[in-house]
Amino acid sequence: MNEIKPVRITRRGIERREQIRTIAAALFLEHGYEGVSVDEIMRQAGGSKTNLYNHFGDKEGLFMAVISQMSETFTHGIKDLDASKLPLKDGLERLGRQLLSVLMQEHHVAFQRLVIAESGRFPAIAKTWFKKGPQMARHYFAKTIAPHIENGSLRQGDAHVMATHFHDMIVENLLSQALLGQHVDEAMQHQAVEDALHTLLHGWQARIHA
Repeated sequence: MNEIKPVRITRRGIERREQIRTIAAALFLEHGYEGVSVDEIMRQAGGSKTNLYNHFGDKEGLFMAVISQMSETFTHGIKDLDASKLPLKDGLERLGRQLLSVLMQEHHVAFQRLVIAESGRFPAIAKTWFKKGPQMARHYFAKTIAPHIENGSLRQGDAHVMATHFHDMIVENLLSQALLGQHVDEAMQHQAVEDALHTLLHGWQARIHA
């Protein structure tokens, strides 16, 4: 990867960087990494390839920037929801439905296919996606679960382990279906959340009266 030269940060420079990244993201999602050239990106973005090299180093640097930015956007919806003060079932249901409504969109499914296809060539993109995607979603679930462990309504345990179980139960099966081209509608999403809540809450519920 070429060394990224320092770029004077201006509002116009930021806008230009985002324009290049947005155009590149659409092209990578449609054609994959190998199917997209720097020439094609800049043909659509306008300007010279020097802009791309100055901001991202090279095509690989741009690709990494695209993966990093997109990985973050898919958890924005649950990041903005503070469910920690809600009853546990309501909080997890709200977060789970919000997450699935984003993950089942074709835009995200195409992104997942891209990460899977290119992770062998670029192992760092898989690490970036995992940290900013699934791990971050589990973090927000854990923030909702933790207060209920502290107040005794859930048995003592690791909130992050519980969050991982909940996340994987609602995401993995439906995402696998979506990646195979099957339609996952809202009713299926809601049912997945309800099933996960039923399974896990019975296992986590504190036996206060035992």
